[in-house]
Amino acid sequence: MKHLFLIIVFVFSGMASFAQGLTLYNMDFVPQSMRSNPAQIQQSNFHFSLFPILPNLDLSYVNNGFVLADLLQVGAGTVATPDKFLGAIEDKNFISTKLNIDYLSFGFKVKKHYFSFNVSERVDITFDYTKNFMTLLAKGTAADEFLGEDLSIEGTGFRMNHFREYAIGYSQQTNENLSIGGRFKVLQGLSHIGNNKLDITLNTDEDFMGITATSTLDIRMAGLPFLTDQGTKIDPVEYLTNFSNIGFAADLGGKYRINDKFSTTMNFNNLGFITWNSDARRYYNNNASFNFEGLDLQKLLEDEEDYTQNLSDSISEIFGLSRQNVSFTQGLTADLYLGGEYKVSNDFIAGALINAKVFKGGIHPSLTLTGQTNLGKRVQLIGSYSVVNRSYTNLGVGAALNAGPIQLYTVTDNVLGFTRLDYAKNLNIQFGMNVIVGYKPKTTKEDRENARRKRRLSRLDTDDDGVNDFEDKCPETKGLINGCTDKDKDGVPDNIDICPDIVGDPYLDGCPDKDGDNVADDKDNCPEQYGLINGCPDSDGDSIPDAIDQCPTIFGLNEGCPDEDADGVSDAKDLCPDKPGKPINGGCPDTDGDGVFDNDDRCPEIKGTLENLGCTDKDSDFDGIIDVFDDCPFRTGPESTKGCPE
Repeated sequence: MKHLFLIIVFVFSGMASFAQGLTLYNMDFVPQSMRSNPAQIQQSNFHFSLFPILPNLDLSYVNNGFVLADLLQVGAGTVATPDKFLGAIEDKNFISTKLNIDYLSFGFKVKKHYFSFNVSERVDITFDYTKNFMTLLAKGTAADEFLGEDLSIEGTGFRMNHFREYAIGYSQQTNENLSIGGRFKVLQGLSHIGNNKLDITLNTDEDFMGITATSTLDIRMAGLPFLTDQGTKIDPVEYLTNFSNIGFAADLGGKYRINDKFSTTMNFNNLGFITWNSDARRYYNNNASFNFEGLDLQKLLEDEEDYTQNLSDSISEIFGLSRQNVSFTQGLTADLYLGGEYKVSNDFIAGALINAKVFKGGIHPSLTLTGQTNLGKRVQLIGSYSVVNRSYTNLGVGAALNAGPIQLYTVTDNVLGFTRLDYAKNLNIQFGMNVIVGYKPKTTKEDRENARRKRRLSRLDTDDDGVNDFEDKCPETKGLINGCTDKDKDGVPDNIDICPDIVGDPYLDGCPDKDGDNVADDKDNCPEQYGLINGCPDSDGDSIPDAIDQCPTIFGLNEGCPDEDADGVSDAKDLCPDKPGKPINGGCPDTDGDGVFDNDDRCPEIKGTLENLGCTDKDSDFDGIIDVFDDCPFRTGPESTKGCPE
């Protein structure tokens, strides 16, 4: 069972070695970006490619469930690790591989309209698998988690589409802010196989280990009779030229520039279907059942032929399928793109892109962040980071080179995946060559108006001074410096010379600087003295010019003077320089607010009067002398002894 498990997993995980083409989306250098972004306006007037001379290929592999390192442990010997593998996958998973080849691609621009055409070969293979299915392969029906329980592998299935695409595309710059585009595609179906329904339920009796199985299967196939019909062989020419299976699809999109910095895009791609007629058939059963309670050795020995035949018929009944020749229609995997760009500078654009793939009634979203730069009109570089298919380590890169008329490009969404294939969930590479003619970088309406103005003015010289009107800053006045006069001959033309009649410094708009402090005399508060504060000196370096500094030789921030207690009164004026106070009090504190400052207040925390030195008229010993003037406030005495007893 383990060998079968390894074989099946390898077959489906190795259908291609190469996720989504997300990095290419905003690369307007490359015409193939229109496949996912149909409103993208190309910068060339014409492009052309032809396989195999100028090939364009897209290979991708996506597995949202596991990586190969979960399946195998490589050391002294390669060992399967099914428990690790089963722990890595979710209840529902898929593996998808794609191959796209352009046989022919070309496009051309007519004013604001761009027309494109392509003939492409496409092969899409997807395998959906559930955790139950992989557990069954790895452990069998007797696994502990299945004993006495129904084991359903519903949700497991496969799809393969091989078709050729004949597409015509159109995009238009409708105005300065909006571009729209679309592609209409005729699809030549070559072969298809897939299941509309695949539900097999197994139950292993926990006491007797007998197995009960039921199945409902519905598998559709077209263009592949050599797989099922005995004696039928594939005819490559007939296979590749079969036009019995026709379908149609469309891509629609738009790009809107919100302002000079922001723009947004929205696209719906692959909205379509193929109707399969050639050797189209359906293989199915409905609730077929089978009970297996083990081999009856006696019956096997007594009637070997009949017993084994009955057993074989019972097994065939559950997995045997009826055939019905019938045409059918299958939809394509649709794509939704929602993106935004921010123009950081003329040479760098940041972007974000949400992509949602819709198939089998499910939506599979991804998020990509990009940074893109153009090196002139020859090179375009892009880097990306994507969160896709439960994978968070996808760093993408892309480059396009316009080498004369030949363009080379290569793009991948996960460059790190190629360094560790055993840990990669997403791998893709897109590369190709195009002939590019009439390449013109994108310009705004303002850029185009300026270019027309330059061409017109460059042919004129109104003042006949030898400087054309576009470069002449004074087109109606004859002059030698940028077409302007310079009366004071200081090298600064009069049109920008603030002091046009005085020889001055070119770095100071033509004005003089007598003291050489790089402050023009007309703005220098001290034009005769070298200084750095509005042209004035500051001897103590406190950023207060000496002219208004109350203490020009002492560093200080209060009118240029120090303020030790930081009360806003400079030490030179502070009556209490060591104690913070209010400026109204001369910098002294008055805690009780009686108008007598603490340094003179005999009772600084009790509100009193000025006559009593800040104290009250309290007389504790009632000798007629208040306490503040009584040397013995608690013993009576005459005034002659300052209130003390004689």
